[in-house]
Amino acid sequence: MPDDIYVPRDGARLPVPWPEDGRPVDPLNNFERRLVLEGDLVLKPATPAAGTKKGQSGETGGEQQ
Repeated sequence: MPDDIYVPRDGARLPVPWPEDGRPVDPLNNFERRLVLEGDLVLKPATPAAGTKKGQSGETGGEQQ
């Protein structure tokens, strides 16, 4: 949990400022841990790796038929 990046859930109103690009949760901070448990802070979605972008047809590549 300490190395995971957390961001506010869409529509969540946090009583503390939280960076929009996220930051790790302090595992010793009960308040921050509670925000995670209640779902107000969620794991930041992983960005797709290079070369895995979808084409216009929605395909990821590979063999052409």
